[in-house]
Amino acid sequence: MIQPSLRKTRKDKIKIMLAVVAVVGNMSFIIWTFTGTITNSIFHHNMSQETSVVTNSMHHEATTISAGYNHTAAVRSDGTVVIATNIVDFDYDKILHWYDIVAISAGGSFAGDYHTVGLRTDGTVVAAGSNEFGQLEVDGWYDIVQVSAGSTHTVGLRSDGTVVAVGRNNQGQLNVSGWRNIVAISANQAYTVGLRSDGTVAAVGWDGNRQISRTRNWRGIVAIYTGRTNVVGIRSDGTVVTTRQTSFVSERMANVSNWRNITAIAVGYQTPFGLRYDGTVVSTSSQINLSDWNDIVAISASQNHLIGLRSDGTMVAAVSENVVHYIPDNVRRLFNPNFRRELPPMLQVSEWYDIKIP
Repeated sequence: MIQPSLRKTRKDKIKIMLAVVAVVGNMSFIIWTFTGTITNSIFHHNMSQETSVVTNSMHHEATTISAGYNHTAAVRSDGTVVIATNIVDFDYDKILHWYDIVAISAGGSFAGDYHTVGLRTDGTVVAAGSNEFGQLEVDGWYDIVQVSAGSTHTVGLRSDGTVVAVGRNNQGQLNVSGWRNIVAISANQAYTVGLRSDGTVAAVGWDGNRQISRTRNWRGIVAIYTGRTNVVGIRSDGTVVTTRQTSFVSERMANVSNWRNITAIAVGYQTPFGLRYDGTVVSTSSQINLSDWNDIVAISASQNHLIGLRSDGTMVAAVSENVVHYIPDNVRRLFNPNFRRELPPMLQVSEWYDIKIP
């Protein structure tokens, strides 16, 4: 017969063992849950890194580098701006006094017009350059989240999705007052394009190459870019669509149908350039060698040059032979590697550093 004291001791031991098992079980569950949460968080973080390269493009872009007509501009991490140009009367002093700049846009045209626009952290805008058509009259702008400089006009996107514009309006490129739900803008040669939040495109102004009318049926667009005569859009799956048709130019200059994993576009005179998520750059033209471009996080192009920003804050630049006839004879030697030191002024950006990453 078991003594009561022994029975009690045995029961106590069983209770202790059950308590230990419960504690261990709870700790295991907690550890499993915690580990699962971390794993799930890491998984979604990695997934978001891959998917965000495209989906984030739906928002307005903080363009910290910009190629304009015969000049290049960039924003440094401290909010100041650097300029490279061969324009003799460029207003350096005015731009050197800019501060708190978060984005920049350089415009201009073959007619010799040029201007640069800067967006400040407080949503106000500054501008310098040609003002023949009032394209610099941005002093009263407020609550701006993106700016774009066209050939002779300037466009601003407000945080409420409306758009303001000043400058020349000979083709109706300023007729944007009725736009709503705009998430991105791009201005170029006498026309203006806006991306709506539903992935459709709004456009006004010159339609000489049907670059406006051809965007009316676009759907699922997450980023929009303009060249002198064509519009390029990025779809949500990282593919690209363009208004440029092969009937206007050769197939190699218009075909972007095989591009994949594109996160940004730069449009030159006739040639689009695509930035891939892996930091490399693709072009529809074989006349410019971009094989040594890597670790690129932003690109911008004008009629006669292309610039790229690397993740370390340094920059690279190139010029396309497609537009070599627009470049002075003494500059054409730059296509010979032995004459790289003779790059035109707007391409002399190799010594720039600490450029703000978008």
